[in-house]
Amino acid sequence: MQDNEIHILEELEKNSNITQRDLSEKTGLSLGMVNILLKKFIKKGFVKLERLNNKSFRYILTPEGFKEKSKKTIEYMKIYYRRTLLIKQNIERIIQTYGRNKTYVLFGKDKEMKEIIEGILKELRVKYITENNVEKIENTNVVLYWNVEDKTKLEGLKCEFLMYS
Repeated sequence: MQDNEIHILEELEKNSNITQRDLSEKTGLSLGMVNILLKKFIKKGFVKLERLNNKSFRYILTPEGFKEKSKKTIEYMKIYYRRTLLIKQNIERIIQTYGRNKTYVLFGKDKEMKEIIEGILKELRVKYITENNVEKIENTNVVLYWNVEDKTKLEGLKCEFLMYS
């Protein structure tokens, strides 16, 4: 929920004339969820509702809303940082187990997660490749995977689960 709240507050900061439908499209939230969050923000004093005419409103981020957005952003960054540290520790453990001379194969759906893992492997100076086709993965490589729906595809390979993103 915290991500959703940050996204809504960020969009309101960019454009106070944005419609609920536009907020829904930009954030990927349902129209109903956008409505619920806006009502919550108005009730808490983070957003002021201004009627422009019979059909349209303006959602103005209040000073309290700016403060709340900053607070939520900092909280999110702390969570992201802790999560990245956990991933790094997990990767370091895997490298200790299999060694630095292996080629590690990145396999997972989430692009941001892949970028985090790539950054860690570059920092640790470990050879890696990205492969989305299981048939192309050699069984001498170690597969680092995350967000894989059908793990049976990875059977027979040396695999290490990193985490859900």
